Amino acid sequence: MTNKRRNDPDARPDRGERNGSPHGEATLQIEATRAALRRLTSEIDALDARAARYFGLHRTDQQCLDLIASRGPLTPSELARAMSLTSGGMSIALDRLERAGYVRRRPHPGDRRGVLVEATALARRRGREFFGPLQDIERRLLAARSRRELREIQTFLEQLTAAIAEHARAS
Repeated sequence: MTNKRRNDPDARPDRGERNGSPHGEATLQIEATRAALRRLTSEIDALDARAARYFGLHRTDQQCLDLIASRGPLTPSELARAMSLTSGGMSIALDRLERAGYVRRRPHPGDRRGVLVEATALARRRGREFFGPLQDIERRLLAARSRRELREIQTFLEQLTAAIAEHARAS
């Protein structure tokens, strides 16, 4: 631990935690943060449900569209793996998304037998309509943080995302 961190009471465990007390301030803060994460995931789940209704989609189809919108064009098999769907289930979801006008399949430039699935202009426009106000709030909240805080938040979120993905692979 560096001297700066050693002298910063917010950067080190409190005395209660070092002595094994389950009621140390750091332990309380960890549990409060975990509770905030649970509330966040509940709100994100509710947001996903509202987005599916707004787009007129099943929740699975909405999640698929979100993956395509956030990651860019993907192959059907990449989407199926990311969504934990069978190839048949993925085909059904993509057919519904295509009929709704939210995705299109195009030839894969690197594989003449393959296809890529990409979001349409309609999907991007409807996404901006629904998610735009929330994205503005996110940007405003993030802009109020220092670059160091942003790096710490990003690192934490990436580590937590990796741990959740690993848990999914192991179960």
